[in-house]
Amino acid sequence: MYSRDLDGKTYTFGVSGKLWRDALLMYDHQTRSLWSHITGEAIQGPLKGKQLKLLISMPQIAWKTWQLNYPATQVLSVPTVGGMRESISRDNYADYHASQRAGVSGMEYTDNRLPNKSLVIGVQVPTRNGTTQFRAYPLTHFTETAVINDMLGEVPLLIFHDKASFATAVFKRNVAKDVRTFSPQEGHFVEDNTGTRWNTVTGEATSGKEKGTHLDRLPAINIYWFAWARYYPETTIYNQ
Repeated sequence: MYSRDLDGKTYTFGVSGKLWRDALLMYDHQTRSLWSHITGEAIQGPLKGKQLKLLISMPQIAWKTWQLNYPATQVLSVPTVGGMRESISRDNYADYHASQRAGVSGMEYTDNRLPNKSLVIGVQVPTRNGTTQFRAYPLTHFTETAVINDMLGEVPLLIFHDKASFATAVFKRNVAKDVRTFSPQEGHFVEDNTGTRWNTVTGEATSGKEKGTHLDRLPAINIYWFAWARYYPETTIYNQ
């Protein structure tokens, strides 16, 4: 998810139908520049080299869980008349997801550190010197636990993934200057080493002296390994 505001202007976007590194490209209606939906960078056109601001969101979550935490949410409606109803309910990429093909075009791209179609949580963390560090968290690590406590560079991270709802969230593990260690609780909750309980949908403390405090959320994406590694080849992989 990206902001449409750039350099004081608001842009509108559409799907170009073109591919770059086997991923679809967006275009903006104002300049017809082409944008990567994975990196948010304009790769061709008058705005080439410009970068959209990445917004923090949950890659996927069950509607009932989201509605429970954000009851005032507005829902984007889509056309459901005539033939549109079937196309909306059907996944046109079902065969692709079930296959071992890496890339929409069928090209084989392999970073042998993981199988191409492994699902990972892709995380990017800015550093003090202005660069960005990348790490992939294979979903296989979340078979027995919903929580990973990690350090990426100097940043302490809480990685949450609920295999039942597929909900994913990434937060900094520090509360003020105190770095916490988290353990999973029932549902979309975790508890830190001080006994404080946190909601991983909202990032809010729900008990203790810090009740109402929020953890800092970081951008995350659920993505195939081959796609993450192709765009961010310098990525590291989390190992327990």
